[in-house]
Amino acid sequence: MFDHPMLCLQIGGHKAYLEPDLVAFRIDGRFHVVEIKSFPIIDEQAAPAQVRAATTQACAYIIALRDLLGRAGISEEAVSDTIVLVAPKDFTNRPTGAFVDARKQVAALTRQLSRIERIGDLVDLLPEDLTFDLVPDAEDRPRRPPEELTEALDQVLVTYRPDCLNHCEMAFYCRSRARAEASLDVLGPVVREQFGGIDTTTMIMGLARGELTPSEDQVEMAAALRHAARLRTELEDLGGAA
Repeated sequence: MFDHPMLCLQIGGHKAYLEPDLVAFRIDGRFHVVEIKSFPIIDEQAAPAQVRAATTQACAYIIALRDLLGRAGISEEAVSDTIVLVAPKDFTNRPTGAFVDARKQVAALTRQLSRIERIGDLVDLLPEDLTFDLVPDAEDRPRRPPEELTEALDQVLVTYRPDCLNHCEMAFYCRSRARAEASLDVLGPVVREQFGGIDTTTMIMGLARGELTPSEDQVEMAAALRHAARLRTELEDLGGAA
């Protein structure tokens, strides 16, 4: 077991140093990230939001550990994507443990990290004359036509999450963009994590209908989607017959 090892994760060209609670080796011959949390597991259930946050945190450790071992020539399969969650049992201080399958969350976070680029690189992709200036008059009232400002905003990549509505004035604009692009982001992080490796509702429907060929990491999800689509068709047929 490795107690509080120091790991490094590349985020947008910058190094972020991470310190997981514990990394255990030789659970079925593989490294496992162990997360120790203070929230309770009551009747073998814990608060979903807290488990999701702990899982996302542990996924970053898994990716960083795989990168570390990969540079030493060790396959990423040496690091399990099953997390060991340790937390208080019921209403006591006695610890209990649970396995959490984080395959989908690891795939989703890996994809998100691959999209993060340096700010300078992102700015270089934009037109040199791009500006969000409102051209205010002497009384500080904007004179720039809304259509022109919207056209400028449309040239910038947006990333929307439902919680953006709580703190960002641009949230409604970004949400409309995400909806137009059929992005899964509008459905929230829970749905996004469930469909790790799939970006849009259009892609989900294509896989469900067998119109798209799944990639290697989408095979399992595609099979589940096709099964769900068959069940829906059967239910609709039963409803029509009734």
